Amino acid sequence: MQAPKVIPMSDSSKPITPQDVTPTLLPDAFLQSDICNAVHAIHIPRYEELPDVELYRDQVVSFIDAVLRPLEQCTEGPWLSPSMINNYVKVGLVPSPRKKLYGREHIARLLVICFFKQVLSISAIASLFKIQRMTYEVDTAFNYVATEMENALHGTFGPNGSLPNDTARLVTRESLLVRNAVIAFAAKAYLVGYLHYIGYEGDAS
Repeated sequence: MQAPKVIPMSDSSKPITPQDVTPTLLPDAFLQSDICNAVHAIHIPRYEELPDVELYRDQVVSFIDAVLRPLEQCTEGPWLSPSMINNYVKVGLVPSPRKKLYGREHIARLLVICFFKQVLSISAIASLFKIQRMTYEVDTAFNYVATEMENALHGTFGPNGSLPNDTARLVTRESLLVRNAVIAFAAKAYLVGYLHYIGYEGDAS
């Protein structure tokens, strides 16, 4: 049987062959890749698992880089740097350090920022934090984000590609906002990871 003719986008476009639109690496192969295996095994530490001693800024960067290393091929830009931490403190996203030391609350907020800045502006993250502060304690809010993020990544990068049910004890406006941000992050991470897997680097120009 003759292959169907593929029509160019315009009269000036070069002819398109069926081979041009045939994927060489299907998503099923991606799901078996090292990229997906790493993400599918990721563990996001809960609040009580964060360092119980205060850390200096460079130590915080190293800790967060280690936690998020399984996602390094699925995101854009660096996770965190000392100058980023300074900026987040200046705009009020993160409390000021105590004698240049950062505790659990600082680390929890910075982890959430690292996730959400992939899909939200800094001002949107600030609004989300403000809403969360009016509703939940820091440890409760962080543990919900960590649980939902871990579940969303495991589901999105897993063999079935399905998301688990919401883990909120009571679904509220606040929990829905967080869950939607988490799902957006997982979806973008999957797309970026897949593009990286097939070798697409984009057009540098």
